[in-house]
Amino acid sequence: MYCNEVNEALALALEVFMQFEAPDYAPEGIKTFKRDIVENEEFINNCRQGICPIYAAFDGNKIVGIMGMRASKTHINLAFTKRKYQHQGVATALFRFLLEDIRKENPSLKEITLNSSPYGKGFYLHIGFVPLSEEQEIDGIRFTPMKYVVR
Repeated sequence: MYCNEVNEALALALEVFMQFEAPDYAPEGIKTFKRDIVENEEFINNCRQGICPIYAAFDGNKIVGIMGMRASKTHINLAFTKRKYQHQGVATALFRFLLEDIRKENPSLKEITLNSSPYGKGFYLHIGFVPLSEEQEIDGIRFTPMKYVVR
């Protein structure tokens, strides 16, 4: 994704978060998500510079799904697909592309981690992630730590 597309990607993240995640979160969790992701200038700048890469799926010139990583490039911190495009393989394709791209830079990559929301857990289990512990909650954000072993 190009640096000028970061705002559109994060707007998609907020839209999908509010539709599918926010109903299961306390107001504190919604505030934390906004603060740490869509209002966090340092994070946004890191995305624009490619330090925290975001991969995007497009339908024409519209972003329909995103998957992003922390600067370590071993932890997924964003994964959102517009409602209309869910259950059509968009996120799976994004993950496969992300994995292939990251392995070019780091061929010895052994695992990728993430903190799955309650809504996303089924998807991650489906593509091969395994839980590392029970669900946790920090600053109102509910998540299950998970990992994917790279083969």
